Amino acid sequence: MQTGTREIFRATVMCRTVGFALTLTCLPLAGAGPDCESQSTARRVAVIELYTSEGCNSCPPADRWVSSLPTRGFNTDRVVPMAFHVDYWDYLGWRDRFAQASFSARQRAQADRGGARFVYTPQLVLNGADFRRPYFDSGFSERLTKANNRAAGAELRLVQRSSMGGINIELESRVIEPSAQKFSESYIALLENNLSSEVRAGENSGKVLLHDFVVREIIGPLRADGSGRLRWSGTFALNGHWKRPDLGIAAFVQDIRDGDVLQALHVPLCRNP
Repeated sequence: MQTGTREIFRATVMCRTVGFALTLTCLPLAGAGPDCESQSTARRVAVIELYTSEGCNSCPPADRWVSSLPTRGFNTDRVVPMAFHVDYWDYLGWRDRFAQASFSARQRAQADRGGARFVYTPQLVLNGADFRRPYFDSGFSERLTKANNRAAGAELRLVQRSSMGGINIELESRVIEPSAQKFSESYIALLENNLSSEVRAGENSGKVLLHDFVVREIIGPLRADGSGRLRWSGTFALNGHWKRPDLGIAAFVQDIRDGDVLQALHVPLCRNP
């Protein structure tokens, strides 16, 4: 399980790689780390969001399923997984160290948009829609193939520049789909793989839980202008406890009306040679 995801984030990014979902170019800059540029291509990449908690005893199977996606051929050139740890189960006796109140708020906002009256864990959201049959690859593969066969609804260009203690980001997005140009928002997320916790209280007491694609930070929503264009720059400050070789960046554009993902990409963190 861990091998597939480890290879995703620890790929050396010192050359041009052309794949189904993106082009990644790394250019050395004088006096700085490499300048890594990635661009989405013509076909659509999906996003699957897992809402989970270490305090939830039904969540570990969903965590394992998300971690295993790359080893079963569902790579990030087809679907970008993101694990959002929510904080509303912390009262059960175990505080999830990956949880943030803002992740719980995102889940509630998604539920409100879909007309749901409550939130739950584990929950999977595929391209903005609740997905309740995750453990059957045939159904998931069918849904994913349908998404991948659609033309991209947006274009993304992401530039990373390494700095001491952080990573500088430039994001450009352009919504291609005319009906969504006035209704789009973009996000940039910092993800970490190969994480584990020894749980000592709560419903999972005594278990060692393994996690991948854990959202450490997310920036957004970033609203496009009336023509569907966005240019943004900022910095992710890197916590000293985060394992830089296991970090990656996801960027995606959503239609705010129904949460449909217009385009997404995932790249390893840009690193010094």
